[in-house]
Amino acid sequence: MIHSLSIKNFGLFKDISVDFSEGLNVITGESGAGKSMFIKALISLLSGNIPKNLRGENGSISAFITVSDEIKKEIEDFLNLENDEIILNVNFTEKRAVFRANGTIIPKSFLEKIGSYVMEVHTQDSQVLLRTPSYHNLLAYNILKKELNSLIEKYNLKFKEYTTLKNKMSKIPDDPSEIYRKIDILKYQIDEIESISPEEDEDEKLREEYKKLSNIEEIKNKLSKTLALLKDEEENIDVLIGEVVDDLSDISEYGYSSELDIAVSIQDLINELYSEVENKLYEIESDPEKFEEISNRLSEINNLKRKYGPTLEDVFEHYNSFKKELDDLLSLEKLINELKPTMDKIKKELFKIGEEIKIQGEKVLKKIEKSIKTELKNLNMEHTEIKFEFSKLEEPSRYGTYSIRLKAKTTKQSPLLPIEKIASGGELSRIVLAIEKALGDMHIVETMLFDEIDSGVGQRMADIIGKKLKDFSKNKQLIVITHMPQVANYADKHFKIYKYEEDGITFSNLKELNKDERIEEIKEMYGEIVFEKEVE
Repeated sequence: MIHSLSIKNFGLFKDISVDFSEGLNVITGESGAGKSMFIKALISLLSGNIPKNLRGENGSISAFITVSDEIKKEIEDFLNLENDEIILNVNFTEKRAVFRANGTIIPKSFLEKIGSYVMEVHTQDSQVLLRTPSYHNLLAYNILKKELNSLIEKYNLKFKEYTTLKNKMSKIPDDPSEIYRKIDILKYQIDEIESISPEEDEDEKLREEYKKLSNIEEIKNKLSKTLALLKDEEENIDVLIGEVVDDLSDISEYGYSSELDIAVSIQDLINELYSEVENKLYEIESDPEKFEEISNRLSEINNLKRKYGPTLEDVFEHYNSFKKELDDLLSLEKLINELKPTMDKIKKELFKIGEEIKIQGEKVLKKIEKSIKTELKNLNMEHTEIKFEFSKLEEPSRYGTYSIRLKAKTTKQSPLLPIEKIASGGELSRIVLAIEKALGDMHIVETMLFDEIDSGVGQRMADIIGKKLKDFSKNKQLIVITHMPQVANYADKHFKIYKYEEDGITFSNLKELNKDERIEEIKEMYGEIVFEKEVE
């Protein structure tokens, strides 16, 4: 529901604000005063389609809106609301426009989606939900859900199960042989890694051992030379350090005891080093078999790293991913064998339930059609017919196994046509009024704007239309542009659009009329007709 609207620098509107009633809002004015421009401002706000010839410098259109929980659910993908309030805003210049919802910039496509659920604008060029084929299924679904609740719930549970299986099925390639081929490849890769079964950092340890065995003679020579220098030669380090110890021992009492301690420590370290090197030398043996074993093992691990590396850690990661992918594919393999028959079975069940919904639903919708027919007759359109037409689907949908379209014809001889193809203007507005009045709360949009709804009708019919609009406004917020005083007489709020001049420039303005001003405006609208009816 739109509570207030502000327009700045749009067409001839310099700066206007309006607070709407929750019921019937009527807008009147002379031809050319700006009523069509006002409608275009509303359409611009709800669609983002701002005519370039109406854009002023630093212009804006904004509205304060509240929505129902049902609408909140429908627009949650475009706007997440903490409460039921929305402030829509369009700021524009001659070259660009910026769209906001609750202060956040949104794309034009989001504004269009939100706007389609905020208000329907019934004019010659408007696009409304009742003229949108995809909405007809939702509308019919809401009607049938109230009358066939247990059957609809049964379908919904089965469809949820079907959708879950369908999502799983979507992961299966079109050619199942691709799965079997991939399984074979993964098994080979896993077996290859498991057959070698490398350990953490094994490649580094093997490389070190390989280098050692590759240079065993050089190592022996170096260790032997080290032992000779330490003790085995006639003149060796052990002898020399011994002399140092003896000399320092002789003079230690003269203040060189600490130096003696260091020398003794060095002597001990030389002995320790000699023992270690000697042990290493005795341990080294030339082992061709061990060298070949290490060489082969290192080659196997390097081969794994070339395929699944470059590091051993990468090999482990690939191994884990192969295992997971194989498990997933084995599950898919099982699905291929089990899923298709299960889906086919559920699909048959859905079509069976869908057929029951169609049979019973046609009876329910016949009542709605009859109610719409009655409303149309009251609006002097007795030859106009509205029909809900069922078309069977090849695939079950959220709203059933049939596509439901609203069709209409305005003469006995004309064929039934989709609502969106019926001629626009006052005739279409009355058709839509009849449909929406019959549907009531089943149609979720809360605000309707009607233009030319009384076009081409006489005084008596205008009064009937006014009464219908007044009655309809008990359930919906209505904004009606009219030339008929009979319609204006039923307004909860009456606004007048008029022109004025300021500094030689012509502007349009909108004013809410008080009771006396309303009486005067309605008298002028009646013209020469004697005005007797008291304005409500």
